[in-house]
Amino acid sequence: MNRALKCIPIAALSLLGAVGCNDFLSGGDLDTDPNNPPAATNSQLFVAAQASMWALHLSDPARLGAVFVQQYTGGGLGYLAIEEYDLDESTTNGIFTGIYTGGGLIDIRRLQANVREAGDSIYLGQAQILEALVMGAAADIFGDVVYSAAYGEENPPLDEQLSVYDQIQTLLDDAIENLAATGPTNFGAGAADLNYGGDPEPWTRLAWTLKARYYLHTAEVRGATAYAAARDAASKGLTDPDEDYKAQFSGNAGEENFTTVFVQLRSGYISPNPFFVNLLESRSDPRLTRYFDDDAEGLSDELLASDYDPPIVSAAENRLIWAEAAFRTGQTGVAQTQLTAARAIAGLPSVTASLGEILTEKYIALFQTLEPWNDYKRTCFPNIAPNAGKTTIPARLYYDTRDRQTNTSIPDPTAQPVRNDNDPPNAVDDVTGAECLGQ
Repeated sequence: MNRALKCIPIAALSLLGAVGCNDFLSGGDLDTDPNNPPAATNSQLFVAAQASMWALHLSDPARLGAVFVQQYTGGGLGYLAIEEYDLDESTTNGIFTGIYTGGGLIDIRRLQANVREAGDSIYLGQAQILEALVMGAAADIFGDVVYSAAYGEENPPLDEQLSVYDQIQTLLDDAIENLAATGPTNFGAGAADLNYGGDPEPWTRLAWTLKARYYLHTAEVRGATAYAAARDAASKGLTDPDEDYKAQFSGNAGEENFTTVFVQLRSGYISPNPFFVNLLESRSDPRLTRYFDDDAEGLSDELLASDYDPPIVSAAENRLIWAEAAFRTGQTGVAQTQLTAARAIAGLPSVTASLGEILTEKYIALFQTLEPWNDYKRTCFPNIAPNAGKTTIPARLYYDTRDRQTNTSIPDPTAQPVRNDNDPPNAVDDVTGAECLGQ
């Protein structure tokens, strides 16, 4: 495994545009005809797809989710509205479009066509996993999304969210098979792969963890079958934190950690939420000082370092999915083993496994990712009261204005659902059985 290449080439970062209230894509493919794309090498397409996917997972959606589950408090001109759940189409301006263009699905599919023609199944498998990371997050955030007919017709229809998850599972099965290919034409992404240096083995474990993640995201409506599938997939997933799938930032100009740039340009927009701080203090959790400064008024120097590489998919997440799914399917010994291993990653001692301990550890360990929001929607845990006198915590985001105006399949905001199909409101929280306060 080669991690020497950790910087994003400036040519790729130029796809991300300036970081404002969101740090998504402008220019480039957003303003050109996707049916007449500029020439690009496979390496350039792969690097651009990585950078675009990192932006989707690590910028506004994750920050908004952290506000919704009270890890951050929103403030300033932009995030005070988020704190008050004042959401509309402008909240997501650029996010939905970025799923498809400027290193999104269009470029990923173009890359896949190229490497199929070259007979490189390993490269194809790696590109398929990037697609799963993009479209899985799209389904998590928006629910129904354009997928099976993307760019195949005018006004392509939205695929139902659960169908998207099912398509992703099939895609990941194909990726796992492709990553096992041998032969003289199978090289993989090589140096263009900024995490694993093209090594198919950690990519295979990443694919299994993603399968576990997306099975879990359907478990509120599919029940024990989904939990069993998540458990079995996680047993083949990432277990070594050295193989965490992370965004890679050199810290050089144009190659900085997204959070660093956001905080520099938007001072006061996010701050530690007292609920999260109090939870960490009550548990004497050493991550309090890893995440936040000495006064718990801002982020720590570690998380604000311009060359900090934030995880998107981690061994800790995989072990905690495994722990939860095993616990829910009666394998309490497995749950204990996996919770203990996950806590060891954070330097914490073993505790007796329970659903509350597993979900609490996941809420803390996966800070700055989309997963605490996804878990809250599924479990109503932690059972937090909504902000600002509101009655419910936001469960999805609106599609972008531009996409609705150019695709008649996307409904008007007033006709969009409040919750996604995988996320019916919880009457009680999964841990204590108390009335769910925010759904």
